[in-house]
Amino acid sequence: MAGATAPFVLTNRFRVTWEGAWLAVACTVFTGTGVALMLRGGLVDVVMGFLAVLVFGGAGVVSIARLLSPRPVLVLDGEAARFPAPWPRSAREDIVLPWRDVALLRACTQVVPHRGGTVSMHYLDFVPTSEADRPFRTPPPWRTDHAVRVRPTWNHSLDEIVEAAHAHRPGLRFEDLRDPRGDHV
Repeated sequence: MAGATAPFVLTNRFRVTWEGAWLAVACTVFTGTGVALMLRGGLVDVVMGFLAVLVFGGAGVVSIARLLSPRPVLVLDGEAARFPAPWPRSAREDIVLPWRDVALLRACTQVVPHRGGTVSMHYLDFVPTSEADRPFRTPPPWRTDHAVRVRPTWNHSLDEIVEAAHAHRPGLRFEDLRDPRGDHV
């Protein structure tokens, strides 16, 4: 591959949002209520309290740990595009797509219904050569083997990612199929 030596690492920056703050408050309140129920005694109270601590305390711990996880979102190096498995999955579950198997980069938008309106979900898809001749379809959110969902919390812009991919694989075609009505991330 041409000239690029250092890996390009894409990570999430920590960002406080109102939704995250409310989630933290809710997890704390319900976990505290569960502890109070367990201390109150009685079989039903202990069982309900234990379930509250398990569900809400566990959800809070997993949410915080995922935010603070050092695992990157995407790594581009001279060999391949690497899609690290999100925490708590192990590094053995990372997806590696060698550059020789990447036919093109595609930025695309999936418009999904949400709370009576719609939300635009943007993706950067590293299309494998085995799928390059198939008709375009947005990647399903539950199976993004060779795509990453573009987020505003990333430490690099989409243009910087495309530039880094071109440094590792010059001449790689880029298609921008993002919805012009949606906000470009």
